[in-house]
Amino acid sequence: MSAPHSSPSTFSEWLDAQHPHHGPRLSDFDRVRELVRPGDVLLIDGRSRLDARLRRILQTRWTQAALYLGRLKDLRDPSLRATVTEYLPCEPDTQLILRALPHGGIQLQVLPELQGEHLRLCRPRGLGEEDAQTVIRYGLSRLGVVSRLRWPEALFLMLPWGLLPERWRRPLLMRYAGRMLRALNGSTIGEAFSFIQFPVLPLVKRTDTDISRLYRRHPRLFLASDFDHSPYFDVVKYPFVDQTDERQMRLLPWKGSLGVLDDARRQTDAPQFSDQPSE
Repeated sequence: MSAPHSSPSTFSEWLDAQHPHHGPRLSDFDRVRELVRPGDVLLIDGRSRLDARLRRILQTRWTQAALYLGRLKDLRDPSLRATVTEYLPCEPDTQLILRALPHGGIQLQVLPELQGEHLRLCRPRGLGEEDAQTVIRYGLSRLGVVSRLRWPEALFLMLPWGLLPERWRRPLLMRYAGRMLRALNGSTIGEAFSFIQFPVLPLVKRTDTDISRLYRRHPRLFLASDFDHSPYFDVVKYPFVDQTDERQMRLLPWKGSLGVLDDARRQTDAPQFSDQPSE
C-alpha cells in the first residue's frame, strides 16, 4: 500500500495508523499497573505502519519506549506537578507516562493508553528515588522540543533497507535520523538516564593489566531494545492468563506439575526478575 498524497501532518497520522494485534498478548495490564514504579521503562510492541517499518529495519520486536512518571502526587517537585497539569489536567492518582508519537511529538499520556498493547516492563537496577525524580525531570524538560515526524525522516524510513546488511542499518540510522525519529526509538529516555550517569549499554574495555573498565557511550540513537538487552535493567516478570479464543489451534492438556503456577498465584505481589534479553 502506498502512502497517500497529503499534508505532512496527515502523512504522520497515516504512518501512525494502528493495526489490530494478531495472537495472544503476553502481558497482563492490570499487573503492570500494580508493579510499575516511577523511573521504569515500558517497551511497546507497536502496531502502526511506522512500527512495522522499524521492526523490519532493526529486526527487533520492541519499537517504542515510554517512561513511567508515577502518579501526579508522586512527583516531589511542585514545579513538575504544575508542568504536568498544564499539559494534561489530571487527578492526583492518575498514572502518567512520557511517550513520543509521530504526529504529536513527545507527549504526556495516562498509563491506560497502553491498555491492550503487548508490553515489557524494564526496571533500572538500583536506581534511587532521587535519581528517578531527576530522570523524570529531564524527560519532562523535553516536552515540546519536537512536534511531529517530518517528511524527510518519514521518507528516509521508506528506503529499501532490506537490500542493506543488518550491520549497516543502525549506523545509518545513527548518522541520518532526525530528532523526532530518535525520540520515537527511545533516545529521549536513554538521554535522561545518561544525564544521571546511569548506563544503558556501556562500552566495556579490558586494560593491559586485565582489568575491565566501563566507558560511557555517546550514541546519537538509543533503541527501545537497548533497555531489554541492557545488563543494568531488569525485566520484571509477571503472571498472565491467555484469554484469547484460539479455536483453530490444537491445544493439548498439560501433564506436568502445576505447583509452579500455584506458587505464582500465592506470590503475585513478589515480581521476579530476569537478566536474559528477549529474542
